[in-house]
Amino acid sequence: MLKRLLMAKSILFSLIFVSLIVEVFSVEFFAQNKLNPIAKISNEDVRISLIKFHSFISSNNKTDHKFLVAEVLIENLSDKTINMGADYSMSIIIIDSKGNEYKSGIKGAGIVSEFLTKFPDIEQDQKAYNLSFSDQFPPKAKAHSFLCGYEVPEDVQIVKFGVKKKNLFSEIKHK
Repeated sequence: MLKRLLMAKSILFSLIFVSLIVEVFSVEFFAQNKLNPIAKISNEDVRISLIKFHSFISSNNKTDHKFLVAEVLIENLSDKTINMGADYSMSIIIIDSKGNEYKSGIKGAGIVSEFLTKFPDIEQDQKAYNLSFSDQFPPKAKAHSFLCGYEVPEDVQIVKFGVKKKNLFSEIKHK
């Protein structure tokens, strides 16, 4: 009886360990080095760096789709206050290899929220996130946050990142 109990306990701990490993590895990191963004766009006033995409599957999403959350660094290079939300952040898009565009929008904010809920060890700098959509982004300021969320086909290859309103685009470096 004791032998069966110990065996059951061992199996239970093994299952818990495997489920934890699966959960940790369900997030894919397309770039690992925060100092080496996978895409960067800029003009004389602003630089926006795509640090990495975090990919995850939601229980609520469509079959054959996944969610991407863009980790972004926004910098005001100018000496003036910028309406970052209206002029830049609200029109960040990604483009796949077939030319399809994906916008974040209100649904994207929900995707970011779900990502942060699903992975509680990842912390959002809420002040930086709010600043990224602000109409009063201060001169020489920076904001690093999980900014945009996208629902895309599971087999898609994202090749461009940009701000459509400003016609600023960059190819995404794939490793």
